[in-house]
Amino acid sequence: VRGCMQSALKLSDAETAAIGLGTTAAQLPAWTSMAHLELVLALENRFGVTFEAEEIAELASVAAILGALSRERSH
Repeated sequence: VRGCMQSALKLSDAETAAIGLGTTAAQLPAWTSMAHLELVLALENRFGVTFEAEEIAELASVAAILGALSRERSH
């Protein structure tokens, strides 16, 4: 997930290293609406999942992303 975030949000190595389970979109200025879409696409490609439109807006934190990936991969 960190790698997807680093590339989609164009984060430095230091910014990427600071990402944790509690990290939210509100904490990262680079996590714009356009970067959010890039992140969703990166996650879908990397993990072989497809998020529903309703889920995409809810992926606003690392914890939410991990939860959604877990649900998607268990189907």
